[in-house]
Amino acid sequence: MNPDKIDYDIKTERLFLRPLQNEDVPKMFAILQKYPDITKFMSFEPPKKVEETRGFFYESQKSFPEKSIRWGIFLEGKFVGIIALEGIERKMRAWITETAEIGYWLSPEFHNQGIMTEAGKAVLGFGFERLKLHKITINHISENIASQKVIEKMGFRYVGEMKDHFFRSKKWMSDKLYEMNVDEFNAQ
Repeated sequence: MNPDKIDYDIKTERLFLRPLQNEDVPKMFAILQKYPDITKFMSFEPPKKVEETRGFFYESQKSFPEKSIRWGIFLEGKFVGIIALEGIERKMRAWITETAEIGYWLSPEFHNQGIMTEAGKAVLGFGFERLKLHKITINHISENIASQKVIEKMGFRYVGEMKDHFFRSKKWMSDKLYEMNVDEFNAQ
């Protein structure tokens, strides 16, 4: 597969997803400043300076598109969040894997509108149809019931819970894992 021949823009009924650009950095930073609780269940703390967010952007560019694709989510032209295919893996030694993991966050002012479910289904389609992946996984902190509902609406199959998977916010947290393979996606 030639990544140069893939159109990475995605359009849905209401949304436009395009790979993150430098101009998105101030928008990301502003949302994370206004709603620092977004990171409560994430692997990073709210950025204190725009340079931290710019660093995230530059790091994402280094692995694009072979290992990760991070899209800005736009609703009526307004930046509202991020969705990504991370850890794209085609082969591991003798194994053909063709896998990736979805990650996301959305500005709280746009929660409960089906935006992340719509974006997630579009990214699943992109991963299976354009990138020819075989399996896509997703996980959430066990306490994050809102994320669990989004994942279930996207059609993922529950795999199991990793107890006390990491330490954050002064306690051990568990993580729930889900997956979907291309046949499951096509059967939806």
